[in-house]
Amino acid sequence: MLISLLRKKLNDISISRKLYFTIGIITFLVIVELCTLWFSITTLSAVRSYVGGEGLWSKSQKNAILNLREYGYTYDEKNYHAFKEFLKVPFGDKIARIEMGKANPDLEAVRAGFLQGRNHPADIDNMIGLTKRFSKVYYLNKAFVAWQKAEPVLDELLTIGEELHALITAPKIDKEKIKILLNEIERLNTELTILEDGFSYTLGEGARWLESMVLKLVLALSITIGTTSIVIAISINKSIKKGLDVIVEGAELVKKGQLDTRVKIFANDEIGRVANAFNEMIETLEHKVAESKVTEAKLVTERHRAQSSEKAKHVFLVNMSHEIRTPMNGIQGFASYIRESLVDKEHLEAIEMIIKSADHLMRILNDILDFSGLGNEDVDFIKQPLKVRDVIKDACLYVESNAKFKKIGLSYSIGTRVPNIFIGDSIRLSQIFVNLVSNAIKFTEKGEVVISADLIEETKENVIIEFRIKDTGIGIPIEKQQKIFELFEQGTSGTSRKFGGVGLGLSMVKRLVELQNGKIFLESTPGDGSVFYFRMPFVKINDREKDNHIPAGPDTGEEPGRGIKVLIVEDNPINQLLVIKVLQKRGYETTIAQNGKIGIEKYKSEDFDIILMDLQMPEMDGYEATKYIRRMGAEKAGIPIVAMTAHTIQGELEKCLAIGMNDYVSKPFSSDELNLKIQHLVGSKHKDEKSVLK
Repeated sequence: MLISLLRKKLNDISISRKLYFTIGIITFLVIVELCTLWFSITTLSAVRSYVGGEGLWSKSQKNAILNLREYGYTYDEKNYHAFKEFLKVPFGDKIARIEMGKANPDLEAVRAGFLQGRNHPADIDNMIGLTKRFSKVYYLNKAFVAWQKAEPVLDELLTIGEELHALITAPKIDKEKIKILLNEIERLNTELTILEDGFSYTLGEGARWLESMVLKLVLALSITIGTTSIVIAISINKSIKKGLDVIVEGAELVKKGQLDTRVKIFANDEIGRVANAFNEMIETLEHKVAESKVTEAKLVTERHRAQSSEKAKHVFLVNMSHEIRTPMNGIQGFASYIRESLVDKEHLEAIEMIIKSADHLMRILNDILDFSGLGNEDVDFIKQPLKVRDVIKDACLYVESNAKFKKIGLSYSIGTRVPNIFIGDSIRLSQIFVNLVSNAIKFTEKGEVVISADLIEETKENVIIEFRIKDTGIGIPIEKQQKIFELFEQGTSGTSRKFGGVGLGLSMVKRLVELQNGKIFLESTPGDGSVFYFRMPFVKINDREKDNHIPAGPDTGEEPGRGIKVLIVEDNPINQLLVIKVLQKRGYETTIAQNGKIGIEKYKSEDFDIILMDLQMPEMDGYEATKYIRRMGAEKAGIPIVAMTAHTIQGELEKCLAIGMNDYVSKPFSSDELNLKIQHLVGSKHKDEKSVLK
């Protein structure tokens, strides 16, 4: 009877009045919910602040005890000052707690105490509010009791610290009393740990209780608001259908991309406000689209700027490579030149150390420059026939002196099924071997390093070779074995200090192997050595092509350069003198030109057998000079030209070959390498001419 009466009364109320009544209820509930949320958030934030403050409190106490203990062992005054400094944190919290326990606390004193306790200034007011509102709650009160119990322990700790300081600073140190005080410190540390655990556990309990209460309250308010909203939707459906239809129609138009759509507003009621909000939203969306176009244009500009920055980095690396290698060429070249004429053992050892130091510096420079290209996958691999035995042998020869110095065995073996010759990049393969074998020798104190190569898979066109480098070194911990291939990573924290290195080698090896469709693996046990092995595919070569692709060795005569005229186009006086001495010692006839322009004039007026061309020179560089020579008449255009430069950035060899140069020698250069390249390009020709004259 009562329900029927209420339903009749509700039906008699106009829709607008029901709307006003319901909106008032919803507004009230929303305000209550927002206030509840605000209260909950600030309270939870205060709990979070207390938890953070407890962490600082606990950490400071532990640090204070740690420094006091260290002071008892080391007698270092710094530890005592650190102990007193760390105690300021819990004593500051103590000041705040005691003041908050008063009937009318001085809030400025409370803030000062919390600040001394290193609490964040923005959190302090929330912490004060939480203490005021919930100080009588079981959990918070229990936490404060645990907090209060810790304070006498801290006072006792301070007293012991002062006694310890007095004993240590006394004219005669009583170590027995100090030992007793250290035992007391350990006891206090145990008591504080128990109290800290109780404080932390109680704060956790309080946080969970508060969270449960907030969730229940918010859920109740949400259900109430949801139910009221459903009632509103049902009761005013007919009166708002017209306005909703217009909004839906406008939304469909916007969905089709017509952002100039605006819906008609029929009244200044809630539906009208929704329609107005819809219009404002579409207007904002239009602005956002316009802004996104501006942003897109900015992104294009930034991309161009980034590309320019990358280009600038490349130019910087080119210049740095040239500027470092040019003086290093003089150091290494003249050191090697002097070594050949020394007989005194002490002098020979000194010059060997100079050469080794220069080689070490150049190896680091090469790793950095190579890795700059590897990181962008800006690597061109030169595919040509190679002898795997020669590559491994050369790598062993390169590091042999280090192995002999450490009295470490160094050997290699090649499986019978491994082809003698196949297609690959011998330079990059040698680079991989040198890095891995050098690394193995560096971390091996006794025993041996063994290199092996075996065929593991073969198809009609390709072979997959597995190369192993096994050492008896210090080994690598299991947790470091994956990180060892990352940039600047080494096996242990003390490795770089003991063994040196910048941590680029293994990372670069991994990139070189993977860029050639290979994989690298590691097996290692600390104390028992390591095995680095990698598998790479290579293209098979038929027997008929083998002899046509492997170049002959250099002339082994005492003066292989006799009768060969060399034009040296070089602007650096030190490098000029070095090249002249190296070549004249082997019998070559040399002429110097200070830049490309002078070199062309000398070549026009005189015949030469080969040109050694620097790339970076004033007036006319090596690129322009080479292009000019290749455009000369047939009798002049075909002369062999070898680039001899400090530029070693990736792609430089290909660039030199593309403009017509025949070969490339990087500075610092090996005199044997330079002689080999000259003999390969012009030596056979002069042998034929000499035989004809005879």
